[in-house]
Amino acid sequence: MVIKESNVNLSVTKKCVALEVNRSSYYKWQHQKPGKNDEYTETEINRLYHKHKGTYGRDRITQAMQNAGTVINHKKVYRIMRKLGLKAVIRKKWHIRKYIKENVASNTLNREFRTNEPFKKLVCDITELERINDKRYYLFSIMDLYSNVIIASNISSHNDWGLVVKGLEKLPCQTDGVMLHSDQGAQFTSSAYRQFAEQRNITLSMSRVGNCYDNAAKESFFGHFKEEFYRYYQSKTQEELYENINAFIDYYNNERIQMRFKMSPVEYLITKNGRRGFLSLST
Repeated sequence: MVIKESNVNLSVTKKCVALEVNRSSYYKWQHQKPGKNDEYTETEINRLYHKHKGTYGRDRITQAMQNAGTVINHKKVYRIMRKLGLKAVIRKKWHIRKYIKENVASNTLNREFRTNEPFKKLVCDITELERINDKRYYLFSIMDLYSNVIIASNISSHNDWGLVVKGLEKLPCQTDGVMLHSDQGAQFTSSAYRQFAEQRNITLSMSRVGNCYDNAAKESFFGHFKEEFYRYYQSKTQEELYENINAFIDYYNNERIQMRFKMSPVEYLITKNGRRGFLSLST
């Protein structure tokens, strides 16, 4: 810029020598396309950022500008973005914890989904619910294979050990000799889960890796749940979601006819074992 605007009666070559500027660099700068200065660069970065609703970060903005013919690298883009206070919306990265091999139980259930006694074979699992205001929610539930009664459940916005343990704590106290089947998810292969089972004398069973049929009974419940729940309930808030799920589980247990039993799960349980047997499950 100084060389171009200088009024000194010298050639460009001599001006470059005097200012210790490489002549080729000067000509390269001079022949740049109009608007490729820092002011233009900042404006363009700002425009691209907002055009893409903040989803374009350093690398995508750099690529977009290069595609448009601007000579620029990611370092300069990053520097200008920091100057302008622009930060890309980063997609949350989900870190899947590897299961602890020592805590993996064998598939003791072995797809034997029938039992002649209530509260002897239980299956559990977690499913992700539809989002509310872009927030995730998860449902953990435990089903008794004798009557298909959902005997415990818990809902949370976090798919972690807290979701599971609060559901487990709703189990009846009489857990001696109970088999609890699950998949090999991180919550179920955690030391806390195994310790919980040992303290209550629960026998753990787990599906083989990648084999959903080993927990088909629980998968079937979630299939019915997702098909029917969203037909009857449109939850707009977290409070509504929690209330509606509890209402559906109550309906599923007490009113919804199971074709296998020709009556609801609770009716079947009471019919076969008397109300006394049912109350022992819910204390």
